[in-house]
Amino acid sequence: MAMLDLPDLVRAVSADRPSILVVDDDRDVREAIAMQLEALGYEVMTAASAEAALDVVERRAPQLVLTDVHMGEMSGIDLCARLKADPRHQLTPVIILTGVSDLDARIQGLAAGADDFFAKPVELTELRTRLRALLRVKGLVDQLERAEAIITTLGATIEARDPYTAGHCERLARYSVALGDALGVPTSLRRALRLGGYLHDLGKIAVADSILLKPGHLDADERRLMALHPHVGDELVRDLRSLDDVRPIIRHHHERMDGTGYPDGLHGDGIPLGARIMAVVDVYDALRTARPYKVSFSREEALRILLDETDGGAWDPTIVTTFDRLIREHGEGPR
Repeated sequence: MAMLDLPDLVRAVSADRPSILVVDDDRDVREAIAMQLEALGYEVMTAASAEAALDVVERRAPQLVLTDVHMGEMSGIDLCARLKADPRHQLTPVIILTGVSDLDARIQGLAAGADDFFAKPVELTELRTRLRALLRVKGLVDQLERAEAIITTLGATIEARDPYTAGHCERLARYSVALGDALGVPTSLRRALRLGGYLHDLGKIAVADSILLKPGHLDADERRLMALHPHVGDELVRDLRSLDDVRPIIRHHHERMDGTGYPDGLHGDGIPLGARIMAVVDVYDALRTARPYKVSFSREEALRILLDETDGGAWDPTIVTTFDRLIREHGEGPR
């Protein structure tokens, strides 16, 4: 049976041959499972220990890991925990091979994030069915990740129209996720904030360069046209179900707590939390950015203006005071 050479630069496999990493310190068991998987049409990588498996994963990430429990110094459960703790691999399915009566290993495996368990000796029909189910889900997750990469690239492309806002989207994604963490928001909202950082100004794709790049203050008609961009951005992503959590951020990040914002004049808690967070970091970054008609305020000046505007009813006090503390304690990172 031919085992695979794993070149460092190879990152993906063809969709019709998903890759599976088999980890077992028993050579006979490892090769027997590998032969069964190859017969089912999978591309197989093998490792004789959990430590070796981590090396393999660093060189080429498999689409699924099938690992024994008991293997020397590092167990299969330890391997699972290491993979699930790594953002690059936390969504990679891990199946742990256990004895039928090994209840402790199953409990520990669940705690480590294992996606499924399989009893030894391996039964081919059941293995085939369960692998297909897990790989189908992994394939859908990979599609979403590729779509998100395209989306963030689109946001950066729109930003590139304005030379004065270089890095704005990336900073907003970073600021808003850090602020969301500090506020204890759910994981789903942290994801929405990251994508919202790139997509909040998506609607500016419909704003003419003569307005977007005007080297001075906008007149009333130009402000009215500029104020349409949250609505336009919301409409552009309306049919993308994967962005349902991002749409409120796109549409409402220019709302104000006192109801004087746009496009819908929402006020107070009627403004979605993600939009309230994005509004604060967006204003802060705008204050810190030089424009033809304004200087870049210092960090201290920008924070003071934010706090003053919050006292005037513009921004969420809890969000602003938390952001103020974050910036003072941890800095703002690269600009």
